[in-house]
Amino acid sequence: MRELKSALRKELIAKRKAMDSGAKSAADSDIFEQLKPFLDGAGSVFIYASTEIEVDTRRAIGYCFERGIPVALPVSGDEELSFFYINSISELSRGRFGIDEPSKTRAAVPDERTLCVVPALCADGEGLRLGYGRGYYDRFLSGFRGKSVILCYKDFRREVPAEPHDFRADFTIFDA
Repeated sequence: MRELKSALRKELIAKRKAMDSGAKSAADSDIFEQLKPFLDGAGSVFIYASTEIEVDTRRAIGYCFERGIPVALPVSGDEELSFFYINSISELSRGRFGIDEPSKTRAAVPDERTLCVVPALCADGEGLRLGYGRGYYDRFLSGFRGKSVILCYKDFRREVPAEPHDFRADFTIFDA
């Protein structure tokens, strides 16, 4: 299973890198519009800073700032994710794995009103996703009491090879 997932990740990353920028931008806008009601209903939002091949999350982060919704981003440890609040995108700096991360100054603790936005290379629409292979979000979500939502492009909707430790998210948003 490990080899299957690894090969699939390579294929999906290459396909993501080849996405047409106009189509990606349109899909990002559609996904953001669908995400807004989830953001509006959240007491706080735990969200990742998207890379160039991921669904854009920076618009959602700005949307939360405009509405006074607390925003926290992850920092990757050896085995776990820890989330820290930010007040501005400008507070982020390149961290582990080349991902923008916050400073570790204001630790965030989720509760039942927290929304966790989860990255995915592909998703099945039933809550399963294929991430980047380190299991950070599976471990985090296993003890998470809030709601979780996967953001994924419709062209990356597919059956996901799953293992017992793979944790299902509550919702999945695809572009129309």
